[in-house]
Amino acid sequence: MNRRECPRMDVKLKCHVALMKGWPQGLAGLTENISRSGILMICPPGGNAGQPKVGEMVTVEIELPENPVFGRKCIHCQATVVRVGGHDGEPVQLAFSINQMKFTEYMTSEPELGEVETGAGQSRA
Repeated sequence: MNRRECPRMDVKLKCHVALMKGWPQGLAGLTENISRSGILMICPPGGNAGQPKVGEMVTVEIELPENPVFGRKCIHCQATVVRVGGHDGEPVQLAFSINQMKFTEYMTSEPELGEVETGAGQSRA
């Protein structure tokens, strides 16, 4: 039985996650799928220092492909962590429930996966 509120789209886009309160370093990875109400993200194993915990509020930025007319944009979300999965040496799966979402301009150059600091990819509304 499918209990999802909104259909999911399988799409692989770079994304960055930062805890909203004092997390020293963020996570970088790829979206596995996304819907209006949630995101599933995959992070490389061992490349990120620490993981958010279920129930924590985070900021998620999803990079969108550059458009010749509109330039580089991102989806900026405030979300709640609903699931963290993966075993040692395997990619980590993070599932988020989206609380707020907006499209913004992407402000920085592309960081390397695993080298994303809090606020990397700062967006401007």
